[in-house]
Amino acid sequence: MKIINVMLCGLTLLFSSGVLSEECQIALSQPTLSFGRFRQDDIAASRKNWNRMPAREVMVNVFCPQPRVMALFVQSTSGLHGGILFGNEGRLALVADKMTVDGQHYDVVKTTDRVGFTSTDSPKEKVFLKSNEGLVARQNSSPVRGKQMSVTIGITPVLNDNLLRRVSDNTELESILAWELLTTD
Repeated sequence: MKIINVMLCGLTLLFSSGVLSEECQIALSQPTLSFGRFRQDDIAASRKNWNRMPAREVMVNVFCPQPRVMALFVQSTSGLHGGILFGNEGRLALVADKMTVDGQHYDVVKTTDRVGFTSTDSPKEKVFLKSNEGLVARQNSSPVRGKQMSVTIGITPVLNDNLLRRVSDNTELESILAWELLTTD
């Protein structure tokens, strides 16, 4: 039986020059996330030579002393179409949901606009997130202002059949995700 040793290393925080760390604070429920060992028996679903493995969740919490519109961006090494790489051939699927601002539940939109946080997408309860995309809470068509924001990020490893077949012993897969908080008044 082939085993893959898997670790998601370093969910690292970065702050943009537009946001001073003294103004807003960001925290992750798990700054480092390890998936442990994967076996072929762990495959949750398969489609077109890709295998979805068991997921983990990370809660991201943001606090600002004054009400602000907040956008949380993720950067990582990306592959084709902006998908986040996991090792050389694997991917990580990130799904954001359970967005709250000041204790109220809101739908979320993706944005690549790092200034006005605009989006052409309709607000949804859950969104799939790629590298260099951000999350913004929306009510109707307006971004939500608040002091506290929380969102759950589901992280699912997706491994290619070739990766599972070629592993003769142990292989370590890792990805570093950099989280960036941008705010506006």
